[in-house]
Amino acid sequence: MTSVTLPSLLPLWILVVPLAGATLLAAASRHRQLLGPITLGTGGLCLGLVVVLIMAVRQGFQFELALMELAPPLRIVLRADALGTLFALLIATLFPMATAYALRYMGDDPRLGRFLALVLVSQGLMLGVAFAASLMTLLAFYELFSLIGYVLIVHDRSQRARAAGLKYIVYIVVGGVFILTGVILVYFLAGDLRFVPGGLFAADASQRHLLTAWACFMIGFGVKSALMPLHGWVADAHPAAPAPFSALLSGIMVAAGSFGILRVVFEVFGTSVLTELGVMPWLALLAGISAICAGALAVGEDELKRRLAYSTISQMAYVMLAVATLGELALVGALMHLSHHAFIKAGLFFCAGLVAAGTGYTRVSQLDGLGHRMPRTGVLMTLLALAMVGVPPLSGFLSKWLLGAALLADGSIVSLSVLLVGSLLAAAYLWPLILRIWLPLPGPPPADADAGEPPSLMLAMTATSAVITTLLGLAATLPGLPLELARLAAATLLGGSG
Repeated sequence: MTSVTLPSLLPLWILVVPLAGATLLAAASRHRQLLGPITLGTGGLCLGLVVVLIMAVRQGFQFELALMELAPPLRIVLRADALGTLFALLIATLFPMATAYALRYMGDDPRLGRFLALVLVSQGLMLGVAFAASLMTLLAFYELFSLIGYVLIVHDRSQRARAAGLKYIVYIVVGGVFILTGVILVYFLAGDLRFVPGGLFAADASQRHLLTAWACFMIGFGVKSALMPLHGWVADAHPAAPAPFSALLSGIMVAAGSFGILRVVFEVFGTSVLTELGVMPWLALLAGISAICAGALAVGEDELKRRLAYSTISQMAYVMLAVATLGELALVGALMHLSHHAFIKAGLFFCAGLVAAGTGYTRVSQLDGLGHRMPRTGVLMTLLALAMVGVPPLSGFLSKWLLGAALLADGSIVSLSVLLVGSLLAAAYLWPLILRIWLPLPGPPPADADAGEPPSLMLAMTATSAVITTLLGLAATLPGLPLELARLAAATLLGGSG
């Protein structure tokens, strides 16, 4: 399908809605009865606008808007294409779920209004990442988001949170410096910073300079996407952050790093240049190391949120395994796995919050018989864990099937083996979780077996994650869902590659 690019304010409206909601929350922070309506109304309006955008993108339209131009390289431009719209759909769905969850999870927190306002600001900034039409735009929005992320990680001001926040900000700033260096090199090599399918570089560009720029981007975005050995901030930040923001760190922020790599691979360098440089096997190697080593670390980790954090590193490495093939089917599988992982992992972090709120437990070894005390939580955690392992017909199975088929068709047997080993490791760190939840109690269940269940709104958001996870597996071909957008994005990105 040929895309038609039109000038439009729609991407800006989508971005501004959560920022406006954050302003209202800041003004109403002393009126706690208004926090829920403002938060939920903002999320619903933003999601509604994204649905309108999806309808237009499905018809072959793209929307572009220049926000600022101080000098030729310093242009802040928004563009809503299929790839950005897919990511915007994840953002516009998961952020409202996290804020709704936070309304009850943090209901007694005197700084709830501040937390919600900052989450909405981070939503607006992440939508800017999704709609970025150039490297400079993406870098500006991502770094601003990262700064807000620090404040949210250290929200409870504990010693552990401060230590995790310090490590996070050091990693993120260093990663940002490498990306900025890559951006400068691209501008001097290509004279442009726009994202263009097929890439920006002329055939006679210096390979040495191209390799330097590539290395800068891989280090910078490798930090943000938690590729090993650049993952050091992840396992500390997730347990330190409040559960609603842990869900967003895992489901959105790490995915945004992979999103940045996708833009750089297909719209800055292009497949021809990368094939000539011979760098994709090295990306596959890093991804393979991440998938297996992080999975092994997850198996031995007793703290629930740290286990899930290592799982995120392992699972998101599959996206890079697929990208390294530069194939269309692999790219569709990568985008599907990125999307499915976001909902599954957010749901699992919601479950971790449910357990902590209902029992105070934070370790896997404390979960024996949890399903008898908190049956609803136990069922939801079991369903989401099965999806993460890749049990059919849940969404995790579909994306891994697509990845496996693409790697097999490409002849990438080593990468396919990594996918299989990583899936076995996922079973090794999630099956014991399921077994512990449903271990029989020494005696009959107590009369108040479900007394530990947390507030219904928290359960509802966790159940929503589970329902979406199931729907994306059973009805993936419905119009407007991630599979259709992933196919459109892959066709657009590779349509311009030579």
